[in-house]
Amino acid sequence: MVVQAATESVSPFERGSELESRLVEMKAALRDKGVAVTRKRAKLLEVLLASDRHPSASEIHEGVCAAYPGTSLATIYNTIEILKETGQVLEIEFSASANRYDGRIPVSHPHLVCLQCEKVEDMDYTAPHDPLDRVSQTTGYEIVRLRTDYYGTCPECQEASQVLLGERGRL
Repeated sequence: MVVQAATESVSPFERGSELESRLVEMKAALRDKGVAVTRKRAKLLEVLLASDRHPSASEIHEGVCAAYPGTSLATIYNTIEILKETGQVLEIEFSASANRYDGRIPVSHPHLVCLQCEKVEDMDYTAPHDPLDRVSQTTGYEIVRLRTDYYGTCPECQEASQVLLGERGRL
């Protein structure tokens, strides 16, 4: 699947939009680390922000290569690493498949993960930070993040399964 930023005619990066603000913030973070914001890196940021599907590095690479063929995967990983270090990207780690990246909400938050199509979605939920404080006070740990993911079957895959079952019943 190629993840691309929206075309110029329907850009999600309209002046004053939340995505445009995130784009400016991410570019500033790269510059603050002494990293030039090249056209390829700017495209990487756009691809990352334009997708609400939490793309993998490979999907980001495909999106950047659509505009700039020959972009190395190392450029993608190196840039993502800097964005992670500066708190601009949240890495969502999976042991069984490729890690995914969230540039829209770069702080710990819950996700919904479909076990069939591997879609990863943000869960519309604001968790209180009190549990983190309580754990920190009780254990002495300095808690920096909490990870909660909910695994199941998304509505689209459920519907597709029902359609398949219905077709089998008619055979």
